Amino acid sequence: MNADSNKVLIKLKDKSESGDVVVLAGQTSTSLEMQNDMREYTSKTTVDENSVPVRRYIPTRFGATISLEALYDPTGGLSMKDVWKLCYQQKRIEWALGTDEAGSEVIKGEGFLQTASGTFNQDETTSGSFSIQVDGGLNFDTVS
Repeated sequence: MNADSNKVLIKLKDKSESGDVVVLAGQTSTSLEMQNDMREYTSKTTVDENSVPVRRYIPTRFGATISLEALYDPTGGLSMKDVWKLCYQQKRIEWALGTDEAGSEVIKGEGFLQTASGTFNQDETTSGSFSIQVDGGLNFDTVS
């Protein structure tokens, strides 16, 4: 992590629509979890340099999930209600995770909103929680 970690943004858009991905209004946190499925290829004779029996693995399939939190912000280009609709309508989305600063690295991809929930408490700002199931791989781009 670095000093810019508090500047991370998530942008989303319906894959079927043209235009740029749009910043989710009111976001407070985002996390990206990557996972490699592992296949064991150990045999009875698999040992380390000290002749100690060990297990050996090789990565097979890759998967990723993005989780995000947001507070209601009526000034944003993409509201929590828009995200809820994308989830309900089971739309394929494009997403970008990173900053808008030139020279910074951004992670991009496609996927589906797996979960979308909202909290509506008296005397508090409405909040939402969402998760994206990444469909396919990740693209690492540099902002120009």
